[in-house]
Amino acid sequence: MANRPIAIFDSGAGGLTVLRRAWALYPGEHLIYGADSCHFPYGSRSLDDVRTLFLRFLDFFKTQDVKAVIIACNTATAAALETAQARCDVPVIGVVYPGAEKAVKTTLNGRIGVLSTYATYESGIYRRAIRHYDQKAEVIQWPCPALVTMAELGQTETRQAQLAVRECLDRVFPHDVDTVVLGCTHFPHMERIFYEEVGDRAVIVDPGYETAKHLQEVLGPLSAQPGGSLKFYTTGIARDFNRVSSSLWPNAVIDANSLVWTTRGYEIRP
Repeated sequence: MANRPIAIFDSGAGGLTVLRRAWALYPGEHLIYGADSCHFPYGSRSLDDVRTLFLRFLDFFKTQDVKAVIIACNTATAAALETAQARCDVPVIGVVYPGAEKAVKTTLNGRIGVLSTYATYESGIYRRAIRHYDQKAEVIQWPCPALVTMAELGQTETRQAQLAVRECLDRVFPHDVDTVVLGCTHFPHMERIFYEEVGDRAVIVDPGYETAKHLQEVLGPLSAQPGGSLKFYTTGIARDFNRVSSSLWPNAVIDANSLVWTTRGYEIRP
């Protein structure tokens, strides 16, 4: 069990924020990152479509003998978490509930802003999750699809990114929120801009970080001593994934394999 890998999934490079948190906490673990870049973005797809796409990846993770799966995509969590948990004999963890729990513990006035993709917004999963912990909480949501695209292109430090972040925040701050949930794993790639724009008006909650911490609660003690490994797979063009991912996580060595679905399952190509 100790040497079995942990799988982390996203529609693109957004889940790298979760992988980076997990790697910092557990550098002795073997982590597999799967990106469905070929079908990015998930946020504009139907939940049924997203569920089908993710479950194919779940089958791949099973062949890798993983000991847990993190759905590091809020939209895929909304679409497929319960189905995946029913189909898998290892823990499958979504990013929504750890983030929602942290938001409820953080807020002082009970007003929580959630920024996300359209699909996550329309699913209502954050409102349900937050009210699972506090039925009286007021949840103000706003979809920010432009931020997802910018992050996936590696445009996280541009003037356009700052203006887009400001516009999204301007949609929730008039409601007197004191906590802002980054309800898409692409958004923490713009962490510096978010902290600059939010200032002391609210506390920022990163569900990916909360999920990485939660992993040890689910699996028990994980290795904090160096000696682990990172593997990357993408259904998109590997060199494009490597280029963008390396710009988002400069200190990591990212050399993804291409994952190609076939009638018999899949093929892994360099």
